[in-house]
Amino acid sequence: MRLAFLTRRASEHAPALEYWCLRLATGAIAASALLVEFAAAQTAASDAPPAASDPAPAAGRGPLSTGLYAGELFKGGLPEFFYRPQDSQFTPSYVAVLNFDYRAYKFEHLPLQFETEFDIGKRFHGANQWDFEVAPFFRWTSLPWNKWLYTNVRVGALGASYATGISAWERQNSGNDKGSRWLEFLVPELTFASGPNSRGEAFIRVHHRSGLYGLINGVSGGSNYLSVGYRVFW
Repeated sequence: MRLAFLTRRASEHAPALEYWCLRLATGAIAASALLVEFAAAQTAASDAPPAASDPAPAAGRGPLSTGLYAGELFKGGLPEFFYRPQDSQFTPSYVAVLNFDYRAYKFEHLPLQFETEFDIGKRFHGANQWDFEVAPFFRWTSLPWNKWLYTNVRVGALGASYATGISAWERQNSGNDKGSRWLEFLVPELTFASGPNSRGEAFIRVHHRSGLYGLINGVSGGSNYLSVGYRVFW
């Protein structure tokens, strides 16, 4: 009897245990990536040789990059997430995304780059659709603390997102009780690396799909995943 009772209690708490294990694993991966990049930045700064009169040019990053990120769904609007994050409600539904980027243009007199991005994502634990995204991105590369931790701001807007199905949350949050497979794709992102020529960078972003306030198939809402990941440049 005692064994049956313990088995039943364990099965009742299994979903909650799985949820917290996924959250802890995601947080651990994010923290590890950021710590590695910060440590690399500090090592590079302390080990840098004195400046030479004619230093050899450093090899820059290649224009191509591939990355992987994972995120957790939060219920709430994207603008509100930045100025009222305490009102955002995280829910145990996730997305994992394979990420491809290409630097198409680097401005000569501005710390600005134009990039394009293509993503393949899979939702799980509460949703099981595939996502496909393409979007233009701008990357701002000059921030005051870049000497200590090289940080960039990337913003992708007016992208296209196609899902193989409509999740229960997107239907509920659509504003028309139907949702749409085609939606707009928007991404605000921060990247962290040891320096401008680092072959890799950690990043944190919001993976956002929405109907542009009803302009796309009458959809006014969508979905948001707070995500962390890592990409490598080629």
